[in-house]
Amino acid sequence: MQKSRNDIWFVIILSLLFVAANSFFLYRQTFVASAIPFLLLIAVWVFFAPTKLFFALAFLAPLSIPLRRLIPGLPFDFWFPTEPILVFLFVMLILKSFKEGYFKRELFGHPVFLAMLFYLGWLLITSVTSVMPVVSIKYFLVRFWFIGVFFYLAYVLFMQDSKNINRFLYLYICGLLSVVVLSLIKQAQFGLFDHKVAHGASAPFFVDHTSYGAALAFVIPVTIALAVNMSKGLIKKLLWALSVFFVVALVLSYSRAAWLSLIVGAGVWVLILLKIRFRSILITLGVMLALFFTFQDDILWRLERNTTDSSGNLTEHIQSMINIKSDASNLERINRWDAALAMFKERPFFGWGPGTYQFQYAPFQMSYNKTIISTNFGTGGNAHSEYLGLMSEAGWLAVLCFVLIIVFILISGFRLIHNPRLSHKHRNIVVACVVGLVTYVFHGFLNNFLDADKIAAVFWGFMAIVVALERLVNVKPVRE
Repeated sequence: MQKSRNDIWFVIILSLLFVAANSFFLYRQTFVASAIPFLLLIAVWVFFAPTKLFFALAFLAPLSIPLRRLIPGLPFDFWFPTEPILVFLFVMLILKSFKEGYFKRELFGHPVFLAMLFYLGWLLITSVTSVMPVVSIKYFLVRFWFIGVFFYLAYVLFMQDSKNINRFLYLYICGLLSVVVLSLIKQAQFGLFDHKVAHGASAPFFVDHTSYGAALAFVIPVTIALAVNMSKGLIKKLLWALSVFFVVALVLSYSRAAWLSLIVGAGVWVLILLKIRFRSILITLGVMLALFFTFQDDILWRLERNTTDSSGNLTEHIQSMINIKSDASNLERINRWDAALAMFKERPFFGWGPGTYQFQYAPFQMSYNKTIISTNFGTGGNAHSEYLGLMSEAGWLAVLCFVLIIVFILISGFRLIHNPRLSHKHRNIVVACVVGLVTYVFHGFLNNFLDADKIAAVFWGFMAIVVALERLVNVKPVRE
């Protein structure tokens, strides 16, 4: 009895000391101590409820914010609270794999996973040869635990119980819904149809409206699939309403790349409904690319005749998508792409190092490419292309590995869609995941967001869904 009282007094005194110390730090405008209870909660979750922590991560991914928004002046930055959770989960996963033989060896026979291993392996090699090794190692580690948690751990949980797939999707959608509501409220206050307001409405959760739009394009096919899967009732109506709400939010995001990516995704959805094989789609894409390069001079001449700039008028904003003569946003993309290509030509095999483009591209800008939003010191950000940015940073082999990941997962997805052993509801989910991935495959030509948890969560998570369901139907039919 005496021992219990002593324990209680110990907890009370310790709590009072923490409150006093935290009050002092808050008075000095230092907020680090305030994170201690949250970190302790994460630690408890890691050791006692790692599965629940993973699903909490799915919900928090769209809601995470840069730490510098909470603590200005820090010499480093990361997405809070998700990246600490990711690190905890990743370390736990490694320890569990060594201690309990937790590793899923069947993945070594899957081309998607093998391509991921080669991709990560090459990023590690180019981090060693990087002109900025510290930056590159950090970049590599972020990609490593993104794939480790959002693909590998997700795959393990989806294999344990296929219902975890819907849990993951619903939680991410709920997190994103919170951001969408807050963004639209902000837009309504300052101008719902003002494209300049839309650019920063999703802050601090998303860097800008383009990544926000990419996340919406990712989940719209999923909300539609979940609505189709739901039996008659209130939830089905709510899911359809949510799908429409997300489409409206996407339009009001004024992200032209996201609009285009969803249109491309919808086209692929139609091809799937028509039961057109993946090989036929690849051949069609190949023919279209061949025609583009054959008539590129005529196409560019016609594009240069378009002088419509981006604006709040939706019609003009749509027309500005192909304006490469006066639209500053489009011209700056070309500037970044040309700089990436110039960097690649100088170091085509190892590249300049993962994550280094934003620090190295300034000298590679051509004077005739610069726009009113260009900076001489190259402080404008990334390459605005998942492929060209990776090519300049890690060479052609890194791009090859990344493209192989995409090709293999799309092949697996299309095969799974036509597998008669797969349940109807899971087939709809797979179709939605494939379409969602296609939106980002296209979006990746115009932007790169895989260094952000909110996009990485669904990019690698959708792949985990496809691979897990593919594995399950090869063992036995998947039923709900």
